[in-house]
Amino acid sequence: MSETAMHDGPGTRALSLADRGLMAVELACAAIAAIVIFALMLAGVLEILGRGLFNAPIYGHLDMVELTMISFTVLCISYCWRKASHVRMDLAVRRLPGRARWTAELAATGAAFVFVTLILPGTWQYFLNAYQIGDSTMNTGMPTWPSKLAVPVGLGVLWLRLVVEIAAWLRLIVHPARPAIAVPMPPDPTREAVD
Repeated sequence: MSETAMHDGPGTRALSLADRGLMAVELACAAIAAIVIFALMLAGVLEILGRGLFNAPIYGHLDMVELTMISFTVLCISYCWRKASHVRMDLAVRRLPGRARWTAELAATGAAFVFVTLILPGTWQYFLNAYQIGDSTMNTGMPTWPSKLAVPVGLGVLWLRLVVEIAAWLRLIVHPARPAIAVPMPPDPTREAVD
């Protein structure tokens, strides 16, 4: 925990702890997504070698690709949000001073929060339906529920990140002189270009 968070009061301490705890969950989800990508690449190489050299393709390779794509795209969405590495249209927002910038960021985060809150129950129901009826792929009969579970898990972690971030933006609006905690700070493109 930062020195600032220790002296800023219990609200800042709680926000900092929530941010750090959630960062661990986001990192775990991103690591799972990375492992899935690596396994998928390895399976792709084996598929090409097996098909080309031995005329023995991996049975169900296409189904595996289709089922795993959603997991590595959704599980790391909160990690990308926290790192501000998602697509951001912040040319105008970046120029705003103090409270005006924090208010604009809060509005964008609030819109994302409303959207995720609206679709999250449907993704859970979609997974539950697939699990209960034993939904599977047509070609190989692989169960689809694990990949459908990745969506509410990934969006659930993002929902928690948005809650923490809303609290952080509100803190900055009330106390604009305090250091930013638990908010994504995108890198400055001009500074990145020079480095």
